[in-house]
Amino acid sequence: MMRANVRVPAPRGAAAHCDTDGLLRCDRQAEEMLKVFFSDASEGAVVPAELRGLTEGAQSGPPGIRRTLLMEGHGERLRIEVTAVGKGKTQLHLWREPLPEPLQLGPEATTAAPADGLTQREREVALLVADGLRSREVAERLGIASQTVKSHLKTIFDKLGVRNRVELARRLVQH
Repeated sequence: MMRANVRVPAPRGAAAHCDTDGLLRCDRQAEEMLKVFFSDASEGAVVPAELRGLTEGAQSGPPGIRRTLLMEGHGERLRIEVTAVGKGKTQLHLWREPLPEPLQLGPEATTAAPADGLTQREREVALLVADGLRSREVAERLGIASQTVKSHLKTIFDKLGVRNRVELARRLVQH
């Protein structure tokens, strides 16, 4: 079996956590992501008030339930998913992505679909797979079943004329 050596960009995500002391524990990547929206967020600092309610809600609810906060500004979107992972310990999953360009309204606006023929959801799945995520991880990010991701991938492969994830990643890099 031959394997292609393709460099696929890593997902734009990071993780942080806070303990019962209410202090933020994060690496540099998570800190940089949080600082865009919370200027005082840093390793060892008190969890920002906007996130404190979210972390307390995660602790008071059933374990394993994710609470999500979406923030938009500065030309990007930050998604924070908070999960209670132990008594008093809360995990924060962070994803950052650029905001889509605003749609033009008026007679010059075009409604044509992109030339690849993919639906918006198929495009989301394709980009996450090209970022190196497994079907299960894509499903978790998009809130759909893993089998649905596999079904989307089959359709994507057919529409783009590719046979596997490596070819898909190459195709997306080219266009």
